[in-house]
Amino acid sequence: MAKRNRKTTQNQALETIRRASMDEAAAVAFIEGLRWGSEPACPRCGDANVYAMRDRTTGERERNYRWRCRGCAKMFSVRTGTVFEETRLPLRVWCHAFWRCCASKKGVSALQISRECDITPKSALFLLHRIRHAMATGPDAPKLSGIVEADETYVGGKPRRGIGAGRNPKTGKRYTGRGTRKTPVFAVVQRGGDVRLSKLDRITAPKLIPAIWDVVDQANTTVMTDEFGAYQGVGRRVSGGHHTVKHSAGQYVDGKNGEVHSNTAESVFSLIKRGLIGTFHSVSKHHLPLYLNEFEFRWNHRYTDDAERTAAAIRGAEGKRLLYRQPAA
Repeated sequence: MAKRNRKTTQNQALETIRRASMDEAAAVAFIEGLRWGSEPACPRCGDANVYAMRDRTTGERERNYRWRCRGCAKMFSVRTGTVFEETRLPLRVWCHAFWRCCASKKGVSALQISRECDITPKSALFLLHRIRHAMATGPDAPKLSGIVEADETYVGGKPRRGIGAGRNPKTGKRYTGRGTRKTPVFAVVQRGGDVRLSKLDRITAPKLIPAIWDVVDQANTTVMTDEFGAYQGVGRRVSGGHHTVKHSAGQYVDGKNGEVHSNTAESVFSLIKRGLIGTFHSVSKHHLPLYLNEFEFRWNHRYTDDAERTAAAIRGAEGKRLLYRQPAA
């Protein structure tokens, strides 16, 4: 009975998102409910003494669905103080794009959103980048603990001809990994838990070790890595020490019960690469962190259904803005 009730609830939640993706009034009501619940408040001063602005003739809410605060006397809407602010795209388009990003395991392209929502590819890319910004893990997120794996990979397509790419002139073999000009991506993942992804300029000990310490609870963590020398100092500050497997010798699992490995991190990388190769095709180094936000968010919410994941992403839009240019100081 409990399983049937949960299934019914999931279907109802998905139906709400579908309606929000087709009707602007439903989209506004959906996002207002996620942000404020039954008690809307002014995002500028925090006063809950607000009222919805309505047309004097019809009594309907005015077309921009604005509110007015009796405290500071300013107008606002559910867009204010979020990634939706200062955009002309209807909220129903935002709802659809959030849903597609959260329900697609390897992401959705801007061209696909452009076709589905009847907007230009430029607007679709604008939309998706702001959704990825909303998906970013906040600075107050809990630290990773328990058994934590750290590993690095490189993204950027096949090696090309030229200096620093192609083949090694001595061996004739293609450069791979640290021998290429590809972009390094670093992952720290808790087994059965969350992941933290980051783009690094270089894969060196001064970059890797602080990146691990920044995201783990050093008092309750055991770190698993491969044999790469840059990880040698990581065990000095974590309670459970540092354990390695030797990939260069064909060793991928070690330990009495096979607990020493970095296969969870490899699973994260496989999703990223399948998404970048099969869905996005080409991602610049400048925008790569936004795409990593998206893959990180979906991994961290993998145990929730599509409706819950979509609601969590929309809630994450509050307090975040992504501007073309940063304002002058």
